[in-house]
Amino acid sequence: MCGIIAAAGALDLTAAVAALDHRGPDAAATVQEGGVTLGHTRLAIQDPTARADQPYRDGPVCLVYNGELFNQNDITDRVEDAAPGRTWATSGDTEVVAAALNVLGPETALPLLDGMYGLAWTDARRPGILHVARDRHGEVPLHVHQAAPLLVASELKAFRALGRRCGPAVVDVPAGQWWELSTAGSIRRHLHHQLTAAPNPTLTRDTAARELRGALARGVFRRLVADVPVCALLSGGLDSAAIVAELVRHRPGLTCYTARLDPRSRDLRCAREAAETLGVTLVEVDVAPPTADDLTHALAVIEQPRKAQVEITWPCLALAARMHADGFKVTYSGEGSDELWASYGYAYRGLAEAGWYGYRRHLVAAQAVRNFPRVNKAFMAHSVEARLPFLDPELVTLALSMPRHVVRDADTPAGRKAVLSAAYADRLPASITRRPKVGFQDGLGLKPLISRTLPDPARYYRAEHHRLYG
Repeated sequence: MCGIIAAAGALDLTAAVAALDHRGPDAAATVQEGGVTLGHTRLAIQDPTARADQPYRDGPVCLVYNGELFNQNDITDRVEDAAPGRTWATSGDTEVVAAALNVLGPETALPLLDGMYGLAWTDARRPGILHVARDRHGEVPLHVHQAAPLLVASELKAFRALGRRCGPAVVDVPAGQWWELSTAGSIRRHLHHQLTAAPNPTLTRDTAARELRGALARGVFRRLVADVPVCALLSGGLDSAAIVAELVRHRPGLTCYTARLDPRSRDLRCAREAAETLGVTLVEVDVAPPTADDLTHALAVIEQPRKAQVEITWPCLALAARMHADGFKVTYSGEGSDELWASYGYAYRGLAEAGWYGYRRHLVAAQAVRNFPRVNKAFMAHSVEARLPFLDPELVTLALSMPRHVVRDADTPAGRKAVLSAAYADRLPASITRRPKVGFQDGLGLKPLISRTLPDPARYYRAEHHRLYG
């Protein structure tokens, strides 16, 4: 995971690269190619040697890459089939992505990539074009500033460092899209992946639970690739506990982190019980009650004014800081699971209007501008990459195919993740598998503290976001 900044033109990006230093403290560089400028800050996770630094050239392609590839061997094989005799200069995934774009072309390469990423690259065969692409679910943020010259960046802070205000001039590259930004100021959009939800009425609760556990196990395994130490979040909820249950099969002695605000909270008790059951080390990170300035800082980190996202960010920053201090660069989190099962309390109305399959697909897609960039920016504020196993393509396809009666016992909070509970009933304590959905900030005891600090939090966040980024 890294930080990228690029311009569809010749521009000094030094200040913007410096503004993204927290995303990549291990190396930084800029380059101009074919009238386009690329900048990069590197958090070295795969092949941490200098040979894999960026911008990375593969023939006519020059790439800056923010993310991780989880099917590297498959892509390597496709490139070698298309270019017999190909040799590799690194053991990392950056070279593989650059080679795929070069040899296969983006039309073929991008739909094949199983990963979390934001990409920006040039191709000498098409000078004057800045290509950008975002992963299929929008796990990694990628923003475009539409004023000339066109800019793309991992965070809005890079635009501000160049003296650009944001507001309506900035749009996100949607999940699953590839854009061509020209030095003349035009934008051409392409779709490389579209999220679908195809019902599978033959599934039963038992078969779905078995398939779900297998899919999560494979999704976690694919996301183990790293040449640096990894850790995990363990909040006391079912999602993070299921991920840890799979991680410990491959990472004995795993260290997990949980936030502690109210020492009597049920979340903390459940996290301790899960850690004891799974045999992992649990680090409890104290979270201070936030001041208004603290919440402004959280908002500045994630660059969005949504109430839930800002408030979840505050404890996540404390967790990320502790992970970084302990020497970890990669963690695992349960984002995406709630959307797959429509387990939020507000889902009733949406389900009634859009239907079981359509609404869950909408929920997952909507997180490309909500949960997914929030978790990415919060942890990357302290140079920690957060991986989301519930967004494994195989698992997402399976989950969105499940009928309502398979996922839920009934329209009650306790039944909303029944299929996931059934999948891990033999691995996790009943206190976790039978818990109803509880929001992270609710379980932590954060909401009442914030309401005493800010009489109207939502209004405060909107005003602060406008002041900082509007």
